Amino acid sequence: MTRQYYDDFSKLPLAKMAQAMTDMTFNYNETKVPTSHYKKQLGKGFEELIEANVSVSLVSTIFNTLQALQKESPKLFYQALLCLDTSVKPSNITASQYQAMEFTWSQFELNKQKHILDKSNVQMFNQVEENGLSYYLDNQETQNDDFS
Repeated sequence: MTRQYYDDFSKLPLAKMAQAMTDMTFNYNETKVPTSHYKKQLGKGFEELIEANVSVSLVSTIFNTLQALQKESPKLFYQALLCLDTSVKPSNITASQYQAMEFTWSQFELNKQKHILDKSNVQMFNQVEENGLSYYLDNQETQNDDFS
């Protein structure tokens, strides 16, 4: 069995491992990432790394539940979200709130809206996902300066 770079890499001390990662990154389209970045990431505690995975697992569980509820009854799902957004408790709903909820659903259906969330939130997600948070925030600052 041939020896691979990983065999030696995994035995390097933190500082040399970070430098090796910087060098590997540079070899990809001459991308420069400071060694300090990798050193910081490699020095994180195991708990910090696990936290993100646990969070994603919880989001996945909630997502699967919501997806099942939406498939079961899109109308009731939408109305429940509307109640959450408007702080209306279904157990104490008034006739006027029920009327408003029914009408809002009918308008949502009539307009065949693609997204339940506000369009600006969906656009923000797509822009950050595509370009990164730093770019998005810099772009927002530039737009705010243009309007000032």
